[in-house]
Amino acid sequence: MKTLFKTLFLLITSITFAQSGSIVGQLTDTDYNNEPLPFANVFLKGTSIGVTSDIDGLYSLENIEPGTYTVVYSYVGYKTVEIPNVNVTANKVTNINVPMGASAAALDEVVIKTTTRRESAVALLLEQKKAVGISQAIGAEDLSRKGVSDAEGAVTKVTGVKKQAGTKNVFVRGLGDRYNSTSLNGLPLPSEDPEYKNISLDFFGSDIIESVGINKTFSVPLYGDVAGANINIVSKELTGPGSLKFSISPGINSRAIGKDFLTMDNAKYVGNIHNTNVPITNLKNHSFDNNFKPETQNAQLNSSYSLSGGKRFELGENQLSFFVIGSFDNNYEYREGASDRINAAGGFNQQFDKTEYNYNVSKLAMANVKFRFEEGDYIALNSMFIKSNTQSISDYYGLKSGLTENDEPGNPVRAFIRRQQEEENNLFVSQLLTSLTLSEKLSLDAGASFNTIRGYEPDRRTNTYVIDVNSDVAKAASGSALNNRFYSNLEEDDLAGKLYLNYALNGENEYSNNSKIRLGYNYRNTDRSFNYTQINYILDSPTVVDIDNPDASLFNQQSLNDGIFRLTTNRGDGRDGNDPFIPFSYDGKRTIHAGLGEISYDFSEKFSANIGMRYEKVKQEVFFDTNLATTNDPNTDPSLIDENFFLPSFNFKYNFNENSILRLAGSKTYTLPQFKEVAPFLYENVSFNSFGNPHLLTADNYNLDLKYEYYFSRSEIIAVTGFYKNIQNAINRIEVNSAAGELSYVNTGDANIAGVELELRKDILNITDNSDYEKKLTFGLNASYLYSNQKLEDVPTDNLTVRFTNKEDELEGSSPFILGTDLTFNLNKNNSGITSSVVFNYNSKSIYSLGTGGDDANPGSGKSNIMLAAVPTLDFINKIAINKNLGIKLNIKNILDPEYKLTQAVNNIGVANPALPNGQEIPVESYKRGVSFSAGVSYSF
Repeated sequence: MKTLFKTLFLLITSITFAQSGSIVGQLTDTDYNNEPLPFANVFLKGTSIGVTSDIDGLYSLENIEPGTYTVVYSYVGYKTVEIPNVNVTANKVTNINVPMGASAAALDEVVIKTTTRRESAVALLLEQKKAVGISQAIGAEDLSRKGVSDAEGAVTKVTGVKKQAGTKNVFVRGLGDRYNSTSLNGLPLPSEDPEYKNISLDFFGSDIIESVGINKTFSVPLYGDVAGANINIVSKELTGPGSLKFSISPGINSRAIGKDFLTMDNAKYVGNIHNTNVPITNLKNHSFDNNFKPETQNAQLNSSYSLSGGKRFELGENQLSFFVIGSFDNNYEYREGASDRINAAGGFNQQFDKTEYNYNVSKLAMANVKFRFEEGDYIALNSMFIKSNTQSISDYYGLKSGLTENDEPGNPVRAFIRRQQEEENNLFVSQLLTSLTLSEKLSLDAGASFNTIRGYEPDRRTNTYVIDVNSDVAKAASGSALNNRFYSNLEEDDLAGKLYLNYALNGENEYSNNSKIRLGYNYRNTDRSFNYTQINYILDSPTVVDIDNPDASLFNQQSLNDGIFRLTTNRGDGRDGNDPFIPFSYDGKRTIHAGLGEISYDFSEKFSANIGMRYEKVKQEVFFDTNLATTNDPNTDPSLIDENFFLPSFNFKYNFNENSILRLAGSKTYTLPQFKEVAPFLYENVSFNSFGNPHLLTADNYNLDLKYEYYFSRSEIIAVTGFYKNIQNAINRIEVNSAAGELSYVNTGDANIAGVELELRKDILNITDNSDYEKKLTFGLNASYLYSNQKLEDVPTDNLTVRFTNKEDELEGSSPFILGTDLTFNLNKNNSGITSSVVFNYNSKSIYSLGTGGDDANPGSGKSNIMLAAVPTLDFINKIAINKNLGIKLNIKNILDPEYKLTQAVNNIGVANPALPNGQEIPVESYKRGVSFSAGVSYSF
């Protein structure tokens, strides 16, 4: 019974608001072998706040205004104990364990420990204020207030960060995926997708996030392959004595609900793929696991479930805590829009109406265990498993060139294309972290991580049909690879470690309490293996097919036996004596050894500096055996980068007064071509094909930031930042000069970026009193203006010929103006209340893809840039606390339902007899995502 009561007490948690802290602990009886002391009185002297310890001596004082207090402990027949000068800080838990007896305990027997709640906006702002360098973070409190569901949504609420439609990751100050880096608890993470450098941030749901840090300036503990920002996700851990919480949130999407929603044959609601391998080993056998014919469902209900809990154990003067969470999320999206392409002659290559059905599933399990020593040192083990499954069907109906022998470029035929795609990505992260005090001035921070990615794209199905204009009869197109099945596997293992020695310089002068020297070493080794096999249906001529039932009418064993079609792979049909089932592949290995040193020094009460140097030895090799090239050929070398980088950084901080701060930061970094960007294998899509370039060079980046901050209060700030970046040998994805209009990667000329950012957090109304009452209206604003210019030159070292339409242009993805604003109302009383937020974001027009195909004889000729139209979004978020246990959420997202639109203007310069008028804007892609409605209930035991 004693254990039951103790467990129930430890599992009780209270809703704690941004302006409060907590004092918790245990009372023990020194006269009875330090047994728990129940029913003792604990109160804050001079206030009405007090509690009684439970049967196990446990107590918890919650919702205490920040300040300094005297805590009084009394029990009949025992000496009263008073602990003076106990500092209660917003969003921190102070733990005080007190021995009591007939004689008074000495105060040095009392153990006081404080831990930070880094999910709090106030705590993160205080950390930002104290730091020497420029930093910015968003915590779980703000994620909940703004209705953010994952890390991707979190970073887009930060100044200068945007998510661009059609891309998987974010842009920071106009710089996309290759210029950013991602880490978890300070240790690097691999990507789950061969197309990208960084892992998808939407993997990390808000349930596991304590905070997300966005480091837009470089400091030497970071890996040097970054120019935009390092995004560091800090995972949740237990901060109180215990917790147990369950939540459920169903929802709908306005465009998906009620539709006859197409799903792939054999795709699972829970998002599990049972067979990731090619199912046949003989091209005379048509025993595939899945049909081309999709299935239909009528109910599209989004849902989210999570269960989390934790407990803390007092082990003498030490603590052991654990926290676990499991979650399941799914959502449906239905999109309708256009998908057009124009050619260099000023006519259409493709003119489609596109319908897209998307279903996404994410499952997560995370656990962390932390042992905290009496002195505050700790050892922590974090483990996390994320399983993401994406199922999509895209239908294209309209006109397209190149499907028959008779159609001409610019004179397409009527066609229907269906592409069915399922991707599954599994990420396992294991981290060991420690912080130890070795002596009065010497401390150690160390960590190691082992991460594995397993990504599968089994049986991606593509069908291409030509439709007779007069009879509407459909025929399967006979061109190579127009009807196919595609299987790919990605395996990546990533091992990383860090070891830092910190030597405190406190006492060197009267101002040097935070001064220190840091020496360290980083190691990272990444091994990636990617392979794929494509099985093509080869027809001698277009063949009649029933689009609604292609398996029964054409794509079956009988048709294969009758010779209506034959099967081949990327390597042919085996008649040349080669095994057609050997997959195309590339294998990449990257090793980084880094040494670093930095000094942080307080020169005076007002001026502090951090100066560092990082050295990295980087070796990257990529071997390939693909449909374009193979390193099995002795005349073809692997892609090799073997370089040494010296990366200096500095951060200066000047305090005009306690609340007025000026910061200056500068650094040099680099950008490394990624495995996918240098591996020459052809990736085929409906609208474009792309391949890597093994001759890419690294880019050098020079960065400078100047920031002014003024703190109105512990929760209010206005900050203005100016920044400049110079990128030498910038890397861009462009359309190379080829008959097929393929995309690849090239080094171009230098790029220059400059901008101004504004951040404002201000309380319009703030009423609080000591009766646990709060009424607050808060306004937040993030705005940035960006200027970018890059020289567009055909650099000879990359072995590809490209002619840009413009000689210089803005950076891809760089919106000149980004705005984010929110208005939040809080009303809280006696553990109940409501929080309502209106959140608005706006990204101005930007370049999606640079125009190419220019002719020096006709300046200005070539294809125009593909442009992404401005995108505004508006969300309405409501969170209601019924009591300290029960909560309700009501959210409406994407209220404006804007059109995501890519356009390309017709450019007829140098074109004889153009088919389209000059300047006409063609919708390359367009769609609307729909309005999302969700309601949720959570209960904390």
